[in-house]
Amino acid sequence: MQVLAGDIGGTKTALAIAEVRSGRLSFLRSRNYASAAYPGLEEIAGDFLSTERRRPTSAAFGIAGPVRGGRAEVTKLPWSIDERQLARRLGIRRVRLVNDFIAAALGIPRLSRSGSVVLLPGEAESDGPIGVIGAGTGLGQAVLVRVDGDGIAVASEGGHADFGPRDEREDRLVRFVRKGFGRVDRDRLLSGEGLGHIYDFVKFDHRASDAPAVARAFPGNDRAAVISRFALSGRDALCREALSLFVSIYGSEAGNLALQYRATGGVYLAGGIAPKILPALRRRSFRDSFRSKSPLEAFLSRIPVRVVLEPKLGLLGAAATAYRIAIETTR
Repeated sequence: MQVLAGDIGGTKTALAIAEVRSGRLSFLRSRNYASAAYPGLEEIAGDFLSTERRRPTSAAFGIAGPVRGGRAEVTKLPWSIDERQLARRLGIRRVRLVNDFIAAALGIPRLSRSGSVVLLPGEAESDGPIGVIGAGTGLGQAVLVRVDGDGIAVASEGGHADFGPRDEREDRLVRFVRKGFGRVDRDRLLSGEGLGHIYDFVKFDHRASDAPAVARAFPGNDRAAVISRFALSGRDALCREALSLFVSIYGSEAGNLALQYRATGGVYLAGGIAPKILPALRRRSFRDSFRSKSPLEAFLSRIPVRVVLEPKLGLLGAAATAYRIAIETTR
């Protein structure tokens, strides 16, 4: 059986044709598109399928935004997506839209051994809930629970919950960001955009200016990538401090997720940023922020944390969803 899988984000849209044999999933063909270069998903999917001799049996798309009643609004794109309209346009009878972190959570059981790496060791409970959190273009969250042997993913828009500062410096950070945006949610800080805001705050807090090399690197490049590069190489103190604060906030929010869902099955850091800043995540700041939540330090110290290295995690979950709906309709 061949299915169409999609991972739809504000920056990138990834599509793939997956083949499922005896429950095992493999990708036959995949392609990435710059999301903002197209008016909608229909046009991207139509282009991707134009070379296929036959239509896939079913399709599922993980959408970076809330999904309700078969309709979705992409949070950081002016796209509205409707399951029925998309099915008619693509000529595929069974189409399902899910939140992108629903797809990510459903992809966790299909990761290969090399698809993730241990960040914090622990003792995962085999039947415990698994928390998934990921900073990228935005901040996504979900939980995977096991019911009668099946993995069921529960969506969350927790990335848009209010950010809670933990100390005086983070109080100043919130005041700084609030001047530009009003309400400060977690997504505003734990994202590529957020790392830029944190850097601007650090610069303001120290009454400093961009280093000449950093200033030259910013124009025409992704600011978060520039900040991370200078921080990890140790070439700029402001970038190092900004990334350190970002990592500390990331650790705290991952710990919050573990508490909210009692994620004794482990916590996975997905999204595009974590693999790129892995050396910074391995430092003590992340661990301390994750675990330092009195009176539950001992509980959190037993929860393992892994960083997802597999870039097709969302596609794995979307393909599994497409396969599931195809099977359900044939019973």
